[in-house]
Amino acid sequence: MAFWLHNSGLMLREFRQAFRALRRVPSLTVVSIVTVALGVGAGTSLFSVVKAVLLNPLPYPEPERLAWIAEWNDDGFARPVAYPNFRDWDAQNRTFTAMGAFGTDSVNTGGDLPQRTFVAEITPGFFETLGVQPVLGRLLLPEEQVEGAPLRVILGYGLWQRAYGGDRKIIGRALRISGFPVTVAGVMPRGFAYPPKTEIWLSVTAIGNATRSRTAHNFWVIGRLRPGVTMAQAQADLGPIMHRLYLEHPDPFMSKDVQVTSLQQHTVGKVRPALLVLFGAVGFLLLIVCVNVANLLLVRVMARARELAVRRALGAGQSRLLRQMLAESMVLALAGGVGGVLLALWSMDLLRALLPAEVPRAGDIRIDSGVLLFSLAITAAAGVLFGLLPAWRAAHTNMNASLKGGSRTYTGNRQAHRTQAALVVSEVCLSLVLLAGAALLGNSFLRLRSVNPGFRSDHVLSAELTFASTGDDQEGPRLRAEYASLLAQVRAIPGVQAAGTTDSPPLGGSSDGHFNVQGRKLPDAADAGYIVISSGYLRALRVPMISGRDFRDTDTASSQGVAIVSAEMARRYWPGRSPLGDRLQFDSMYAKDAPWLTVVGVAADIRQDGLTEPPQPQAYVCYSQANRLTQPVLMVRTPLNPASLAGAVRAAINGVDHEIVAEFRTMDAAMAESTARQRFQMQVLGGFAVLALLLAAVGLYGVLAYLVTAGRSEIGIRMALGAQPALVFRMVTGRALRLAGIGALLGLVGCVAMRQIVASLLFGVDASDPLTLAVATAALLAVAFAASAFPALRAMRTDPVSALRDE
Repeated sequence: MAFWLHNSGLMLREFRQAFRALRRVPSLTVVSIVTVALGVGAGTSLFSVVKAVLLNPLPYPEPERLAWIAEWNDDGFARPVAYPNFRDWDAQNRTFTAMGAFGTDSVNTGGDLPQRTFVAEITPGFFETLGVQPVLGRLLLPEEQVEGAPLRVILGYGLWQRAYGGDRKIIGRALRISGFPVTVAGVMPRGFAYPPKTEIWLSVTAIGNATRSRTAHNFWVIGRLRPGVTMAQAQADLGPIMHRLYLEHPDPFMSKDVQVTSLQQHTVGKVRPALLVLFGAVGFLLLIVCVNVANLLLVRVMARARELAVRRALGAGQSRLLRQMLAESMVLALAGGVGGVLLALWSMDLLRALLPAEVPRAGDIRIDSGVLLFSLAITAAAGVLFGLLPAWRAAHTNMNASLKGGSRTYTGNRQAHRTQAALVVSEVCLSLVLLAGAALLGNSFLRLRSVNPGFRSDHVLSAELTFASTGDDQEGPRLRAEYASLLAQVRAIPGVQAAGTTDSPPLGGSSDGHFNVQGRKLPDAADAGYIVISSGYLRALRVPMISGRDFRDTDTASSQGVAIVSAEMARRYWPGRSPLGDRLQFDSMYAKDAPWLTVVGVAADIRQDGLTEPPQPQAYVCYSQANRLTQPVLMVRTPLNPASLAGAVRAAINGVDHEIVAEFRTMDAAMAESTARQRFQMQVLGGFAVLALLLAAVGLYGVLAYLVTAGRSEIGIRMALGAQPALVFRMVTGRALRLAGIGALLGLVGCVAMRQIVASLLFGVDASDPLTLAVATAALLAVAFAASAFPALRAMRTDPVSALRDE
């Protein structure tokens, strides 16, 4: 106890002396604390994202046993599962305790204030697989999950509170969801929403025919592994089952294999590489911070060389000086760490606003105890890193040389100067790596934004519509009549140039379907996107017709069936000839007796699957002739600000049916959302690069400013012997540019070495693009010159007489 008290007393004394010492140099103290705060703040903010998204386990019991299972097609891509295949997997596997499948859709809650939300059609093992129970009521019973049974649903906690006021008597209450009569069986706990955004769960048997076909890939599958079973063992178990099913049910669209991965990996798979690269960039930034502060402290140690030598002469040992200098470093680090946490707390709202919508579990991002521990760890590590070299230098000061050198002119030995130069070079090197990465991402983002999507997004208002459903035989004719009435009313609004509907808006993907061409033999795997649109849709998006005609209002259920194909579909399946007049049939969308449709037009390609994906074959079917109608998206073109039409369009929607729910946004906003991930990467890494440039400039300026001050007499002698001010200016800036040039060369080597890491985030740009690297290098050298210009200007104004008199 006495030993602990003694050492605690020594530590407190060292910290008190450190406070007094740092108060005597307020400018260095403030710069150091701000520098550390910026680095720790950036690290803390991004770690809060990494922890919530990548590190925190999924909020289910034993989440490491949860698996994501998908069919694996011949092209090497995972795709949804056909329901009969899932049933066979569930019955024949030996590695899972439970399996569940689900499909997703949007629905209308109905009532006086109808709301659009998302529903999951689930199999009996879904909730058992996840290991969750309702907070109110019960799960669906087996007898309630057979075809023809009365529909019972489970509500999400948020929907229960928002739409039904948290009424605990909701259990057993009859509701209408998208027109279907349902009874509430239970309410899930707060925060549970799987699949993401889902607020209603009902039996998969509600969707009927989609559960019978082995080529209707409509479901995703999750499973809970038996204790001790690995993902690889589950893969080895399900693979032969799938291959046997393929042999028993041969079909061009029957998969041959499955893919089993952890549910955690699947959930974060798309954003994991980008987050890890950005987190690695934080490491670079923290290293730059440490180098910067170490250089500033080293300059101060050299300025205090005589003071330290006197203390050594009076009996202070090396360990005592080492402890005191480390104490000063830790004070700076802790003050900067506190500032960094405050910066991170302040930036949380901004960070969430910048995050793309595709980042999972974004609602869990917060500064919690784990993030604070990480912040404390990097603060302590930074304090040791940037304090160790100056402390060692202070403890090993050459006492005789310092005392002989004089108080004004001693600038340290050559080894100290080389150490400073090495720190500046390393700081420039790290800064260039960050700057080049940011420049590459910026170039990539600009190229992505310059991609022609195949349509015009400006002046287009989009409305996702959710109609009420009846589920009877008259639903199709009723919906077609409502679509037609809605389009007529919207087109009559002043300022509307064109309006149309689609079931698959651009950049959002589409359903693929196998098709035949009458009188021709196509490859067995011939398929194309199947998109249901109305007349006016292509005009609203300014999609050019290459040949033939667009759909017309006269294309009705009683007229000849027609279709429009995309240019890519025409090139792939009608090479060297026109498809106009040929008849095609999407048999996989319905049955073998699906209707034949005559191709009446060829439309320009749209990047339906996103800007980063090349155009794929697409076929458009008129909604008035489609057997399958899903919830449409309304597109309205206007020369006005599209958002200004939302009120008039909503009034037109209410005039057709007040239960139709509409969610509005502009197509420009949809375009921006499609590039949100790339924009986030560019903004974050760009911010780090700006900070790195600033820190490199501060570090270089600090070193040169000290050298100019300490070498004032040498400069005075040179000028007294005839050196011109311009020569002195070139001497100082030349030293800075030499150091920056060496650092830039090393940084370029680092950029080339790390090109494979960055390549996965780029679009249309090589990770070693010479022009981008050259621009980044030039920008860094320009900053280095600007940082050296101020000390150089002060040096060239040195008065030789006063400098020599001081000496």
